[in-house]
Amino acid sequence: MRRGLRLALLLTMWLWPWTVAAADSAPASSARPPLSALPEIPRLSRPAPKEAERTRLEHLLVRLVSESEAERALAQREIAEADASLISAIDQRMNALADAADRGAMKKALRGIRRKARQEVREQMRAAGKRGKVETPDYLEMLLAHAQPTSKTWRDLVSTVALSRMLMHIGTVDAVRELIDVYVRFGEFLRVDTQLQLDQLGERAVAALIEARRHPAEKIGRWAERQLDQLGMAIPNEAVRAKDPDVLADVLRAYGRAKDPDAARVVISFANSDRAQIRLAARQAVAMLAEVANWQLRDTYENIVGKKPPRDWSWRRTAQELFSEFDRLRLAQVYQLFDTGKQAQSNGDLASMLQAYNQVLARSPRFEHRQQMASGYLAFARQASPEQREEALDALIRAARISTDEPEKKQIESLRLTLEGETLLAQGVADQVLFQRAREIDPSNERARDAISLAEHEQMAKQTRFNRFAAAGVIGVVAILAILAIALRRGRREAATSPTGKAADGGGGEPAPGESGELEAVDIPGREASDEPPGEATTDTTASGAESANGPPEPEAAGEATETEARAEADGPSSLTADRTASADPDTGPLHTDEVPSDQASADDDGGESPQGG
Repeated sequence: MRRGLRLALLLTMWLWPWTVAAADSAPASSARPPLSALPEIPRLSRPAPKEAERTRLEHLLVRLVSESEAERALAQREIAEADASLISAIDQRMNALADAADRGAMKKALRGIRRKARQEVREQMRAAGKRGKVETPDYLEMLLAHAQPTSKTWRDLVSTVALSRMLMHIGTVDAVRELIDVYVRFGEFLRVDTQLQLDQLGERAVAALIEARRHPAEKIGRWAERQLDQLGMAIPNEAVRAKDPDVLADVLRAYGRAKDPDAARVVISFANSDRAQIRLAARQAVAMLAEVANWQLRDTYENIVGKKPPRDWSWRRTAQELFSEFDRLRLAQVYQLFDTGKQAQSNGDLASMLQAYNQVLARSPRFEHRQQMASGYLAFARQASPEQREEALDALIRAARISTDEPEKKQIESLRLTLEGETLLAQGVADQVLFQRAREIDPSNERARDAISLAEHEQMAKQTRFNRFAAAGVIGVVAILAILAIALRRGRREAATSPTGKAADGGGGEPAPGESGELEAVDIPGREASDEPPGEATTDTTASGAESANGPPEPEAAGEATETEARAEADGPSSLTADRTASADPDTGPLHTDEVPSDQASADDDGGESPQGG
């Protein structure tokens, strides 16, 4: 009896911990939400190309091997415009070329053209006095520079190289896979060109090269390993340093496809990334690694949870449990930020609220309580200053995305249109359409109504200012025209009243146009006609005109005049007239340059009769 009680007690003590653990775990497991499924693995299958895509590609290749040099140059520039929609068509065309082309002839033709191109570069360097390594020109440019449109081998070679250039310009991981396939399908004579294109791609080529390390052909795998080493991306810790999030996501998935156990721990670390894109890619990579990552998953679970996972858990169960714990920890931080934002909103600190809410959406765009943040975004936009108008518009865009209340959505849209109208109004554009639409969406928007009045006042003020400037401009133009008209009329009047043949200072000058240049006899009042020769009268008249214009002659000038008259009496009256005319004013020059015949002057004095006729 005692022995039986003792055995029962020992059995109870041995089973007690398991019973308590089962009792404790039952309510927890029943209250715990079910584990989410692992993300779906992306497939590598490619859809068949569309007819429009094939036609576009064929048209480009035909122009690229045209006999017209201008057509070839234009098609070469269009290669850089290739996009991802052409990848399926490029793959189909590349496979057709690889199956039908004579790769031996292509290799021979490329070698000959390459030799010529390098020789030309060498001669150019020699002519420029340069020495050093000869750089081989780009294969496509080299082939087009030595065009052979009638050769099928040349056309196939140009088409193949052109397709590889299109893939390089597209630059996606799918395009890089096809670029590597150029080397796989055509062999060594295009290996160097493929390597040059991969060097230009840089980190965008890493994901496809990681996948190529597990290529069925061991030669291709070793070649891909060397290319990664040259790029400095040979180990996982180096490859995941890509700056582009798209490139990093492709690298993580590439490690999953390659089933690289050395990369499993690095991939699992990104499964808790704040970026949803990176987090999804890492979990897809774990799903592709599968059993390869089992022990790394168990170690990570122990480090995060603090206890080892049960031995009967598969890699899938361990991954699901680990990802659920990651989400719980991440959401704990999100909830903390959400509570911080709500507290800041209740305290009126809308700037701190905005910062906290933005972090919540950055960490968890699908946060379950996100619709509660819409009112905070709307409140910030309503009190934002003109300097914060850009931040207010950004807050309204976020609020419109997360809000589920229709009246609130109308207020958000109405305020957004009002802010956009105020932005234009600040730039001098009084557009009332935005304000009117804002009023139509939300009639209670008083800010839009006030903005409409302000816009109307601004438009009227602008029109008034324009009218004033226009009136001032018209008055100025009329005044300028009046001044020009007065100046023109005064110039005409002065020209009509000014004496001809005289300078402004009374000196002699050239005869005015239309004058004969002859001296006219001047009748002096109070002087009787005498029997003096006509030449003397002319001389007296000329001298009198000179005295009246220049004042009384100086003594020396008078003496010179006396000598001149003496010589003129000896030579005759006509000589005296010419001398007086030529020396009327020694400073300003002669009054007239033509000599007046004595008989004509006498005829003018005597009423037109000749002295011989008397």
